[in-house]
Amino acid sequence: MATVQPAPLPQPTHPLDHWLDPGLAQVGPPNAPSRLRQLADAQGTLSAAWSSAIGMGPVLILTGAFITAMTGAVAVVLVLGGLGAVLLALGLVFWKRVRSALPDTSRTLISRRPGSARGGLIMAGFLAAVLGAVLAAIIPGAASRGTSTVIGLAGAYVLFVSLLLAGIAVPSTVQGRARESFRRRATTDPALRSLLEQDLATWRDPVGNASYGPL
Repeated sequence: MATVQPAPLPQPTHPLDHWLDPGLAQVGPPNAPSRLRQLADAQGTLSAAWSSAIGMGPVLILTGAFITAMTGAVAVVLVLGGLGAVLLALGLVFWKRVRSALPDTSRTLISRRPGSARGGLIMAGFLAAVLGAVLAAIIPGAASRGTSTVIGLAGAYVLFVSLLLAGIAVPSTVQGRARESFRRRATTDPALRSLLEQDLATWRDPVGNASYGPL
């Protein structure tokens, strides 16, 4: 009995370079859905999360060092420094892993941070300004308690601003540049390009007639 061979998948209408062309993305509406945009946005959300871990690791290390310098409690720098080092290492490992693979787009990824560098800086700047105003009001009274109190408040404020930058501004920038970064790496990274070529050859819109691109 003859074996029935599965019908071959139809070849893509356009090559990958066609969908990656920046000019094509400028022709249509920026919010029009496509497979490439879905992949880039999902990967950008994951990369943004791990970029926050990369940024917060050094902030924890600096916080531990500052508290130890102010109080003499060596255990603080050991604990916070260790946590910061682990967070930094995990962030670097998973950052690289996320950017070298195509994300699972069947899951909805929700991010509550701003989606652009400008939005992230505005939010971080607003929160920093609010706390700065509070400190400006209490520092004159704190100065009477000694220089160490003022140094402690100033140091805490600097660390708080660093935390805002690492937790809000940096990941928002990564998220906002997700498509641009994805396009650049798709043309320069052979491994990622190979994954996209395979995905282009096999992907079909499960619910409609959406195209593979533009990006």
